[in-house]
Amino acid sequence: AYHLCRYAYFCRYGLRARARRPADLDALEFGTLAHYVMEQTVPVYVREDFTGVDRNRTEKDAYAAIDRYVDERMGGVENKSNRFRYLLTRLHRICAALLWQVVRELRQSRFRPADYELPIGHPDGETEEGVRPLTLTLPDGARISVQGKVDRVDVCRENGRTYLRVVDYKTGSKQFDLSQVAEGLNLQMLIYLMAIWENGGERYGPVTPAGVLYLPARLPLVSVPRDTQGEELEKAQMRAMRMNGLLLDDPAVIEAMEPGAAGLFIPAKKNAKGEFDRYSSLATLGQFGLIKRRIEKLLMQMAETLRSGDIAAVPASGEADACAYCDYRAVCGREQEDPVHYIAARDRAELFREQRNQGAG
Repeated sequence: AYHLCRYAYFCRYGLRARARRPADLDALEFGTLAHYVMEQTVPVYVREDFTGVDRNRTEKDAYAAIDRYVDERMGGVENKSNRFRYLLTRLHRICAALLWQVVRELRQSRFRPADYELPIGHPDGETEEGVRPLTLTLPDGARISVQGKVDRVDVCRENGRTYLRVVDYKTGSKQFDLSQVAEGLNLQMLIYLMAIWENGGERYGPVTPAGVLYLPARLPLVSVPRDTQGEELEKAQMRAMRMNGLLLDDPAVIEAMEPGAAGLFIPAKKNAKGEFDRYSSLATLGQFGLIKRRIEKLLMQMAETLRSGDIAAVPASGEADACAYCDYRAVCGREQEDPVHYIAARDRAELFREQRNQGAG
């Protein structure tokens, strides 16, 4: 949020000014609800090793969890509008599809969830659970730490090593873009991975980062003939909910996530020659190290800028448009011709080469 626009960040997290929203099933509420469904069902399935878990059960369990959430936290459906009921029906379908996708992916993977809603907590042992955060020291001795919560942490132990990936359920259309990461956007999951890489030894033993994955919660927009609808919708759903992110460039790790590396579930696919195609989103362990150093520098620059009181409205533009859905456009006073922070698309090789040449700066 800070790197999208410092002024919007100040309004939201400094002034705590929030847009007024109706009590409805908006995108924010749907995100909370989808996380609730995953938290209530996936741990049970994992403990049962997915025995007897079919599509009918996931649909039934998703519907039951949503109804329980609405009854306990939203006062039930009685006296709710027709629009509310329509949106609730749609959320039933989306959450059921998301849950079935999670089951299909985990059933064929050697990675298994080890933690859910894992706190990346306070430094110096202030929390009993979770993992200590990524903590940095500024030149003047001030310390900063980044705290949060990881939706899911998956672990795979192979050949004496512990590989770990972090998974985030996303209700929007987020796509991982390393160009944006280099500019300070979409850092959240990578920061969590780096924190666990650095401080997760007490919980998991020495870990090797296997990557970050975003699982999109959306239904496919397709029109198919009625006589082939079931099969075609199944394929379309798998495409729509295929995870994106960044994975460790290690064939053994990729095979542990998806045998055969067909690219059905993860952003890595082997071609006819048995090599990963150019669309695969991969980074070596050394490149993950470069990303870590870049993130640390971005965080330190952010902290120093915040402490100096710089909250200029210089929004991101280009590959990211900070103004498109901003709640604070009415108060920032920015004119169309005012400066922006332009973000250009760059390929992965160029970015890593740049980081190495600049000492990850």
